[in-house]
This record gives sequence, C-alpha cells and structure tokens, in this order.
Amino acid sequence: MKHAIFATLLSLSFLPAAWANLHLAPPDFNLGSTRAVFVDFSAAQYNLKYDTRGQIATVTSEIRFTVANPGRPIFDLIPNPKNVRINGKATTAGTAKMPNGSTVRVLGAELAEGEHVLTLEHELTTNVAWYNSSVRSAFWIRDLRERLFIEQYVPSNLEFDQYAITMDVQFTGRSTARQEIMANGKVTKLNNTTWRIEYPAWYTVSCPYFHTFAPGAFKVRRFDVTSIDGRKIPFTIYASSSSNAQKFSDEAIRVFKELEGDYGAWPHPWFIAYGSGSGGMEHAGATMTSFGALDHEMLHSYYAKGVVPANGNAGWIDEGIARWRDRGYPRLPNPGGVANLAGRSVYDRNTDRRGYSVGSDLWGHVDHLMANSGGLMPFLRAYFQANKYTAITTEHFRRNLEFFSGMDLQVLFQDHVYREPAKGLEKSAPVGDDHNHPALTPAQLRALL
Repeated sequence: MKHAIFATLLSLSFLPAAWANLHLAPPDFNLGSTRAVFVDFSAAQYNLKYDTRGQIATVTSEIRFTVANPGRPIFDLIPNPKNVRINGKATTAGTAKMPNGSTVRVLGAELAEGEHVLTLEHELTTNVAWYNSSVRSAFWIRDLRERLFIEQYVPSNLEFDQYAITMDVQFTGRSTARQEIMANGKVTKLNNTTWRIEYPAWYTVSCPYFHTFAPGAFKVRRFDVTSIDGRKIPFTIYASSSSNAQKFSDEAIRVFKELEGDYGAWPHPWFIAYGSGSGGMEHAGATMTSFGALDHEMLHSYYAKGVVPANGNAGWIDEGIARWRDRGYPRLPNPGGVANLAGRSVYDRNTDRRGYSVGSDLWGHVDHLMANSGGLMPFLRAYFQANKYTAITTEHFRRNLEFFSGMDLQVLFQDHVYREPAKGLEKSAPVGDDHNHPALTPAQLRALL
C-alpha cells in the first residue's frame, strides 16, 4: 500500500506546472557591484539559416524569460553573439565566471522582476560541414565536461530549466532544399526550403536531438513498434550501411521490449538511433551511438532523458543505473567505492565520470538491502512513473527511496556519494571517459556528421 501511495502522491506533485524550475537553480551571485541572477525560460524560438551557396550558417533567436530577483540575467551560448537586445533595447552578453569558476553569459542590462524578451544573432560553425548543394549539421552533446549541451549551438538556460523550443530550419542557395531532418520533436515542412521542429516543453538543454544531411547520405529504416500501452511507436534507425541499419533495428526492438518490461511504457512518442560506431550519447527518445552502447543509451531514455537531472550533482544517478543494468543488475553485499558525486559545487554542470563505477556499485548494494521486498527495481519503476518529464536532484531521489524502502540511507549516501575517498583508498574509475561516452575530438565529432 505504501508503494501505491508513493506513486500517487508524487504523480500529483509533478504536474507540468512544475516545469517552472527556478527553485532548482543555483543561488544568484555577486558580479562586481551588481548581481548575476538565474532566470526561468518560458520559450525559445531559434531560426537556423543554412546558406548552401555562401556556406555560412546563422542563428537568430528570441527567448522569453522571467526574472524573479532583480539583476543581470544569466544564460549561456558558446559562439559570440551580436545584435543583442533586451525588450527591444541594445545590450551586451559577455562571459562571466560563476563562484566555481565555470563560464556563463550574463546580460549587460540589469532587469527588474517580470517577463522579458531577449533577441540575438550568431554564426553557427560547430559540427557544420558543407557540400556542393547541401549541408550536414548536428547538435551533438556530451555531459562529462561542462558547456557541451545545446549552448554550443544556440542560446540556452542551464540544466535545471525546462522550456518549449521551436526551431525553424531554412536552407537557402537553391529553390528546393534536398535535406533530411532527424529530430526528436514534431517536424513540419513549411515550404520547399524550410522545416519547423517543435520540441516538447519538458525538455532540458540535454534533450533535443537534431541532425540534417542530404537524402541518401545514410541508409534509413522506418517502422513501428507496439508499446505495452498500445501505442505505435515510430522507429527511425539510420547508419552508413543497410546491414548496420538492420542490425541496430533488431537490437533496438529487443532492448525496447526489455526496458518496457522493467520500467513501463516507453516515455517518448518516437525512437531515433543513428548508428555511428563511436561510443554514444543519449537524447530524449533518441541517440547517436555505437552498437555496443545502444542498450545503455536506450535505458537513458528512462533515466536521464525521461527523468532528467537538474544539475551536475544529479547526473551520477542515471549513469549508475545504466551501468548497473549493463552489468546485469548484480545484487552486491558490499557498497563499493567512495566518490564525491553529489556534493560538489552547486554550480558544477557536468556529470562526474565516477558515477559509472561508484554509482553502479551503490545501486547494487541498495538492491541487496531491499532484497526482502523485491529489490531496487520496483522503486526505480515507481519513481520513474511518478516523476517522468521532471528534473530531479540527488536529495529528492534519496528521500523518496527512503520513503519507499522504509530505510534511513543518509549515512550510506554521505559515505559513498558525498565525500572524496581517503588518499590511497580511491576506487579505480574508468580512465578518461566511460566507453559508452568516449572523449571525442572536435574533428571526430565532425566526422560523424
């Protein structure tokens, strides 16, 4: 009965209105004589223009946001912006350091409480490759290093925020654009040269998937798979060869059925997989992945891009769960290693890679502690169903796990995910990045286009 109450209460607590996530933002901070303040995005409109004749890509953006505390608004964008205007008036958008040393952008204008509109322009050069009459471009992301979400491509908020994104993609240089659009949003062709992508309003900066290329560049398979809830889920699988597209398709169907059995109905209206052959990275109901990492990335459509981390200190939860699954969900009498996965600076924006090893061991141990009541899996299923499409923190996850299990887990978490190990007692962690999320150079990422 407690489990049923748990699921019911949390599902009522996390309705779409909770997507106003400013309560999950880090604290505002002083910036010289002014105050840098986090804001709540409500909607972002991006107009991407690919000039295939002039071989230049530009982005014009309009962002609507709310200021809760007066000050200079924080957002982020890696490319240098121009023509920055707030409520129609010219301003600046320089970079600044947060208290942990991480870089963000801060508007030059000090704004009062209320709703505001930001417009700006920039040139897009990251992961763009030009051909005679077409272009290949993608929003590849990574989470083990900072500033590698969609702020590489378009102006965005930080990971805590969830907001609606509309992206118009135009190709100029010829009267009819010959381009494929792969995106985990509603794609509508507006005319011979322009497509509109409407991403779900619950997405964070790590969720959108976008890849465009000329027709015929990849072998594409499209088919439907029936979910346990009766929906027909459209699958789009593409790779460099027909045999690879078939192999990825067969594996995706197998993993889809496994995950639905463990966690419930697929939480997305689609599934897209690009069989790239180079590690993997998850998006919401989509992935760019090697064959060996496909199952790992599909699990992330539940934990990571179904229930989404609100900050860098929460990213270890889903990586630990995914790696625990990779290992066959072992039940571990020993809690394993120690790492400060969740007690780092509140301004940290990356997932600690030790979450794969330390986090996986911790979940295996919690499964051992809960063995008499069915283990950890019933909680993971219930928590996901109660909290899907919301951003979560480590403390929220721990408190709900305690309520579900009846155990006090504060000491376990303090000992294993909130502190660094004593010198000489560190648990070995993957060297560099995990094999599912390998460190790729800019040239390697560009080659995947």
